[in-house]
Amino acid sequence: MDTTARKALNAIRKCVAAGRYRVLTHFAQRMDERGLFWPDVLAVLRQPDDVRDGGPERWGRPKWIVAGESAAGERVELVCVLDRDEHGNLAVFITIY
Repeated sequence: MDTTARKALNAIRKCVAAGRYRVLTHFAQRMDERGLFWPDVLAVLRQPDDVRDGGPERWGRPKWIVAGESAAGERVELVCVLDRDEHGNLAVFITIY
């Protein structure tokens, strides 16, 4: 994992720890379809196998793909966008597969 990816992962982790994140409907639907729960997401964020730049998303925000093992041992990839609002940094969870 390079320095930029490490910084992005740390920003995502800080947002989650501070409750500064949003889970889009699509993300929640995909979690439900795969039988995943929030602890699965946290397990991937805690010990990812890979963090890679997904390029800017359609509104120009930086998109990151975080891959790793869920709490149940299943390989999972999260797509997360880093954003800012009037209160500071915000992580937006777009999809999970």
